[in-house]
Order: sequence, then structure tokens, then C-alpha cells
Amino acid sequence: MKVRRALPTLIATCATICILMPSVAHAANTTCANADFLFINERAQYGIDASSNLYFKANVVAGRSYAVMAWGPFQDAGEGGVSLGVDLFSDNTCTGTAGGMNATDYEPFLFGIIGHSADHDNIIPTATGPIYIRVNNSIASAYTIHVVIVETTIFSPWWFTGGTNQAYVEVRNNMNSPTTVELTAYQANGAVCGTSSTVISGNGNAAILINSLGTCAAALSGSAQIAFPGTPGGVVANITTINVPQGTSFDSPFSPRMVWGGFSR
Repeated sequence: MKVRRALPTLIATCATICILMPSVAHAANTTCANADFLFINERAQYGIDASSNLYFKANVVAGRSYAVMAWGPFQDAGEGGVSLGVDLFSDNTCTGTAGGMNATDYEPFLFGIIGHSADHDNIIPTATGPIYIRVNNSIASAYTIHVVIVETTIFSPWWFTGGTNQAYVEVRNNMNSPTTVELTAYQANGAVCGTSSTVISGNGNAAILINSLGTCAAALSGSAQIAFPGTPGGVVANITTINVPQGTSFDSPFSPRMVWGGFSR
């Protein structure tokens, strides 16, 4: 009986506290200065007004690669359709195009379906820090959108060039369109020992010898990363270190830092 009498009092107390607590006003992210923060690989759901813009910001690292995508998950042609554009900027006034931006659309496409034309931009940033994202609705009706920035960089933890060992990076382009693979090789202390930029045809592949890059042969061992313009999973790669005279080899596959879809709001 005591518990039953205490419950209404508890509910009333909670209601009073909730009423007395001040609510926080959030400015709509309809200007660059009021851009909402996006955590990398976090999918955000927003309502966008007719013929309007929404703005977002995210922290990126120079030399890595990111895909920025916006689409309409619910709107169909019978309801007015979807028409979205994505633009990337380097400043909080959204006047300077972000360095390293690439507007090429790679499959799986966000357009090509009747009533749905969305957008995907890529960036390999030239500077570490924030980038600003503008999503434009060019249709005179409001609807729900999803926005996400995904890091597409892939990493391998090991290669070895000591003795008669040779380390090869094998790369495949999983997309139908050509892309440029930006390989960075690091020595054991994290310093860059060599780089390579290679264009790979759609569904094509390439092998890059780490021993031939910069000072990597003298560094003896290290790790590697690959950045590329394209959709998540658009490129896969492996490092094979092989010693022909000794008849030995080992593989060190590339993998992403984070998996897309781990976060949403």
C-alpha cells in the first residue's frame, strides 16, 4: 500500500521538474554557420523544406578518403519525387570549395530511378579539420532525407622488404567506373616512406611493388593505406610479401577503420 501511495507523488514530482526545466532552443541548420555536426559513418535523418538547403559539418583527415551521400528514403514519384545535390566546402561560410573534392558519382548510384535523383560526392582532403556539407533540395516540396559521410580509406598493418623479400600491393576496383588509388606506405615509426597514384579501370586490378616506392626498401617494414574516390567497399586490396629464393610468402589484407551503418540518428 505504501508503494501505491508513493507512486502518484513520484509522478507528480517528475512532472513538476520537467515543466520547470528550461528547454534548449536549437537553431535550424539552414545556414552554413548553423551546420549540424555529423560523426563519421553516422547516418542522419532530417526533414528538408521545399526548395531549400541543409548544412552539416564533419572532421576529416588529410590524405584519407570519404564519401558524402544524401538521398530520400520515402518520397516517390507520385509524391513529387526527390532531387538532391551535395556540395562540399572548406569554410563555415560555404564559399570555398573543399580541397580534394571529387563530384563523380560511383555505383551503386543514387540516381537513375524514376522520381529519385540524389547525390554522392567524394573527397580526399588536402587539410585536416572540418569540412562543410550543403544538401540542396531542388523540388518545391518538403520530404525526409538521409545524409551520411563515410570514411572509405582502407589500411593494411604489415609489409616487409628485408633480405630478398618483395612486398606487392594487389588492388581491385569493384566499381564499374575508373578510379584513382592513392597508396601511402608508412615505415614502422609512422613516417611516410613512399606514395603511388594509380588509375584502375572499372572492375580492373593492379599490383604495386612497395620496394620501388621512395625509401620503403631501406625501411624494411611498415604499413599502408589506400584512399580513393568512390563508394564504400569500392576498392579491395591485399599486401603479399613474397620471398622467391626462400619459397615463402604471407598476406596482410586491407580493411576499413569503421563499418558503415554503425551509428544513426
